[in-house]
Amino acid sequence: MDWRLKALAFRALELPGGSHAHYFLQRHVTRNWPRRAEGLKALAAVARRVTEDYARHVGGTPDRVLEIGAGRDLAVPLALRQLGVREVVASDVERLAKLDLVRHAAEHVLSDKRELHTWEDLKRLGVTYLAPHLVTQSDATVDCSCSNEVLEHVPLDQLVNLLAALRSVTRKLTTHSIDYSDHYARSDSSVSRLNFLRYSDEEWRPYNNGRQYVNRLRHSDYLRLFREAGFRIIEESSVAGIVPPGLVPAPQFSRYHADDLFAVKGRIIAVPE
Repeated sequence: MDWRLKALAFRALELPGGSHAHYFLQRHVTRNWPRRAEGLKALAAVARRVTEDYARHVGGTPDRVLEIGAGRDLAVPLALRQLGVREVVASDVERLAKLDLVRHAAEHVLSDKRELHTWEDLKRLGVTYLAPHLVTQSDATVDCSCSNEVLEHVPLDQLVNLLAALRSVTRKLTTHSIDYSDHYARSDSSVSRLNFLRYSDEEWRPYNNGRQYVNRLRHSDYLRLFREAGFRIIEESSVAGIVPPGLVPAPQFSRYHADDLFAVKGRIIAVPE
């Protein structure tokens, strides 16, 4: 699907009722839900990576973990419970999770089958779902906080507040995977994962709507923001993308080194100072 048409469709979904329409399309047209087994396996690997990060830098298994942007089926929180985390707080700014999708994920992720008919059943399992919820500095503390391809969707001013809140509630470690690429390239193979760098903020604004918003921050921006929030970065990495012939980045990106500008994904592990 041409990415410009997809951007127009996403803008239409910002109208009242758009959230329900978006889910209907995902479930009955594109059939993204329930998530396929390979997708659940990949998210179980994300959870495993969180616990491995914690074991490597702190030791042992975290007792309480906060995931930012838990999504519709809470697959990562369920996988964290399977890996021995006693309690997982699954947080989202919009109430997206559906119990039937959670049950579907649980059937694939949990070895100990549980009846999950209500949100209270889920809480008794050790997963607390907070949505809609903005993490604040007054929230209860956790040993570890994490996110998976979520931070790139947070506007800069909100990201500053979120990282400050995470600094307050995270006792030992925070770990994040971030997608720096043009998300429209996922469904339009005619454009590269770096296509959006061609556009200034003003030119990009019509395509950067609420349901497909990306902040276009680069790896170095995140490193700076984590440090400014009061974290000490103990591990970080980024992966360079393939630069298509003829790509001329907008002038606003001229201050970035090529390795930084053309990164398509990154990881940041940090501890509160």
